[in-house]
Amino acid sequence: MSHVREMSNMLIGSVLSSLGNLKLFGFEEKKRESIFTEPEEVETPPEPITTEKLKEVNAKSGMIYTCFPEARNKPEFYHLPDSYFTLSPKEKLVLVFAENFRRQYKELFPKRRPLVLAVENECHVQKFVSTTIRPTTFIEFPELIDNWQACASFVADHIVYEALEGSTNIVSTILPTRLHSPDMVLRSRKGNSFEMATLLCSILIGFGFPAMVVSGYATREVTTNDQRRVKCPYIPEDKVEDVVEEELDAKYKLKDPPFLKSRFLIQCEQKEADVQNEVIAEKLREEQLKLEELERPEIDPELGFRIHSWIVMIKNSPWCFKPEFATPQNIDEEELENAEPKAFFIEPSTGFMHDLTDINYLGIESIWNHQNYYVNLQYPNTPIHEMKWDVSDNQKWEHFLPGEPFELRKEKKPDDEDEDQPTENQILAIEKHLDMPFSWVDMLHISAVDFEERYFNGEKKEHYKYVVYEKFAPYKNEDGLMKRLTIFKTLEYENPLHIYEWYENREDFMKTIQRNCCTTEIIEEFDKGRVDCLKTFVHYPDETREVVLKFFSKSRFDCMRQAAFHSTYIAEFYDERRRDLIYYRKFFINGSSSARNVEKIIEKYSRNENKDAYHDVAIRHFNRSENEIFVQFHYDEDAITATTKTFIKPPRSEKEAKFSENSVRGYVANPWESQMNNLEMFYLLQDLMKCEEKSVDCFHARDTEIKEILEARKEQIANPLLKFSIFDPLRNDSARKMRLQRFEQMKTREMLAKSQQADFLAPYLVRFEDKKPQDNEIEIAIHDCLKDFKKNYEEMINELQHRYDESTAELNSLKRFLHRYMDQFSIQEYDKFIQEGENIERYRKMIQQRINAVKEESSRKFGNLVDSIPGRLEQIKKNQGVSVSIVDNCDD
Repeated sequence: MSHVREMSNMLIGSVLSSLGNLKLFGFEEKKRESIFTEPEEVETPPEPITTEKLKEVNAKSGMIYTCFPEARNKPEFYHLPDSYFTLSPKEKLVLVFAENFRRQYKELFPKRRPLVLAVENECHVQKFVSTTIRPTTFIEFPELIDNWQACASFVADHIVYEALEGSTNIVSTILPTRLHSPDMVLRSRKGNSFEMATLLCSILIGFGFPAMVVSGYATREVTTNDQRRVKCPYIPEDKVEDVVEEELDAKYKLKDPPFLKSRFLIQCEQKEADVQNEVIAEKLREEQLKLEELERPEIDPELGFRIHSWIVMIKNSPWCFKPEFATPQNIDEEELENAEPKAFFIEPSTGFMHDLTDINYLGIESIWNHQNYYVNLQYPNTPIHEMKWDVSDNQKWEHFLPGEPFELRKEKKPDDEDEDQPTENQILAIEKHLDMPFSWVDMLHISAVDFEERYFNGEKKEHYKYVVYEKFAPYKNEDGLMKRLTIFKTLEYENPLHIYEWYENREDFMKTIQRNCCTTEIIEEFDKGRVDCLKTFVHYPDETREVVLKFFSKSRFDCMRQAAFHSTYIAEFYDERRRDLIYYRKFFINGSSSARNVEKIIEKYSRNENKDAYHDVAIRHFNRSENEIFVQFHYDEDAITATTKTFIKPPRSEKEAKFSENSVRGYVANPWESQMNNLEMFYLLQDLMKCEEKSVDCFHARDTEIKEILEARKEQIANPLLKFSIFDPLRNDSARKMRLQRFEQMKTREMLAKSQQADFLAPYLVRFEDKKPQDNEIEIAIHDCLKDFKKNYEEMINELQHRYDESTAELNSLKRFLHRYMDQFSIQEYDKFIQEGENIERYRKMIQQRINAVKEESSRKFGNLVDSIPGRLEQIKKNQGVSVSIVDNCDD
């Protein structure tokens, strides 16, 4: 090993001496002016040179140490692998190349910022930035697979963002002074933009996404993760339900009356309205300008100088295997050559996707992944959305390592068609160029506890424009609260307007709550699975206001989809799947909450095509206070009015009251149709009165159901309960203990039931629970019990004896058959019959044993029953208070 180390050091020394006057990288000699130039230095008196001053100069210039210091002797690094505080020969060679690359870049572009090439890790050892990326696949978390949004969201939630040194003051030109490994970032749960971008890039590349780390410049709001002027993307859109208004057909509508108004007056009114609208619009514009002025952030003196790192995803990348990002396979070669890669950004501190046109990202210096490092050679004044993202184009992107990755190399067509193309190994053997060393970072690991906790201390608060967004880990709150979004009236987060809350793992299946702080309205939404099929619950803190309950109508037998509950009425709305075709019913109530009476009932029905229109009821009014029933039938074809009937109900005392024409009045839409006679109207009145009683019963049932739902909701809100899956790896122990406890309770009950003797008299004494029995009645009950007991066991014994006789006859028949035809069977067939005979004999013995056991059990239980009769009679005496004589001949 020492010999190999000496040879590697000699090789590095020779490379250092030979790189002095050589230019290995294809930088163009043309000097470029950059908008991202360093501020002009002001002449100041010389200061003494100190170690801190040297470190500051090195950080500003991005210098790479070629003396390769190590931190092996420090005890705080003993728990880390050797790769964290040592450098392999290949890593040293890459750092030598990187230092020469930096010097040439500084010479060709003196006014551009230094590149981020090598930064100290947690062991204070400089490592090349590409080797810090450690592609890792977390297959134990399926929600992260093939979902870059979930990966970005997890990194933004799990890691606490720390601004780079100098991002909040005027000294912001210093490059990042540290780049901890992704493994250390996951363990410490904090990191700057470069560390979070490296971690996210490692996860995305592990899942096969074409991700690269970007080093560039962003605005103050991005570098400090200040989203107080950003519109919150989590505000839910208001669900507007389609309200179906009942409108008559166009042929039933009346014509509009003629317009009798002067056009001159109309024009004058329109001019006045336009003037007023213009004044109102001007006021609105002034208010909008004031609001924008208030919302506009202060001018940033460091605009364009703030260093930041983020992720770029390049589509149509040749090294990507994702179908949505890879180069299409079904296009021609010409289209494939002309296809330009496209890109979008991912901000690691928030997890949001950004287009290339986002004004918060000002410029890009370089990008890199685990295979290579690329410097942006495009004209710096070119906007980001006009940049080309084909990293194989050397005119726009300079490679740190030539020819890497292998997928970017252009295939050279052989001069002779018969000539074989060289293989990848042959090309690498010919080129003999340096490739990127393997990552020095240990394999990334995320425990199930950390993944579920997700946020630091299990919760996270984000401030957006007028919005505060809070997120919680599962089971962090006892009520299952996962997210809360509060919308305020002012930018200082005062006077809340709306509050949205999301829940999970609730036993009552509640998923969201919406609170309107202005109207005090509360809307609760539920998932499917509740016994009452409740879908939405709208209520107010003031219990005197209306309560609206929406249901999953397909899960209810009555097909009710909505109910409105108030102290004075109950309204019901149904789907059209009901057989009676009712779709609306409303009860008008009077009286207190304890004694509620129905004054009036309104019912509406859909059209029944199997009936004539003048016989098909459309609306029914049961006016119980005025003792009337109003009926309106459906509109007939080519009719603009409908037939109506109003019945006066007879008094309740007159059960056989005669029907008269004076008790009916109404309107006939079509007098030429056959009309109902008195008998038909009498039958109709009888049916309506029966329907009224059914509707009253429905009211009492609905009133009780809604009150039970309201009481249940109060209990569920006061004492919320959470549930968890049996497949939850973090809570299987508690679930197992609960299942074992239930099993022990069930086993105890079974043992207790077995230890107690069966009470055969109980079914015969149930008839005496509500009355006092006589002596002869109890004697008859006892004799019936004993008789049925004997009969039951006799039938069981007879059935077993019948099976025994059948098996005996079958066995004798088989013996006779074998004795008669013994010589005609082969040995195998004979053995088969013998085996069958043995099975029958075994079955006979089992039946005989069962008969003996049943006889013994019947004798024992009959004796126990006879012995228990006196005790039961004494119990009846105490309960019923009667004198009952004990039956002495019970044992017969």
